[in-house]
Amino acid sequence: MTCLNVPPVPEAVSAARRWAAPLLPADVRDPVVLVVSELVTNAIAADAAAGAIEDIEVELVVDPAGLHVTLAVTDASNAPLPRTPTAAPVDQDCGRGLALLDALADDYGWTRRTRGGKCVWALFRCAQGRQQCPDSPSERLECTHACA
Repeated sequence: MTCLNVPPVPEAVSAARRWAAPLLPADVRDPVVLVVSELVTNAIAADAAAGAIEDIEVELVVDPAGLHVTLAVTDASNAPLPRTPTAAPVDQDCGRGLALLDALADDYGWTRRTRGGKCVWALFRCAQGRQQCPDSPSERLECTHACA
């Protein structure tokens, strides 16, 4: 497990991408980095809306067996993720994040944090883990501590 705490400012997005990329297996690097960017961007917006100034926690868990990578990002909002992605108008600058998450991650979800806010998580199966990843979300998240 590797964690990064970043302030809720726009510069945190590129810092989180630069931090995550060298930690990831090559076969999932691009989709995970893209989702890191999206989730940190969303966390910054959620924190701004909530008036929060605490750091955003970004956590990566790379399975030692090389089966999967779990990403977790916290924010100050208690609002749940929408149930399904919606199509954003082509001329709109935002609103595609959940569709992107849905397209790139093998699984994702969210949980309320005990100290307030939420944790959004995503699971990416590595090439060798496509057939071996546990089906139970609780098993997949057992190493994800940012959600506590």
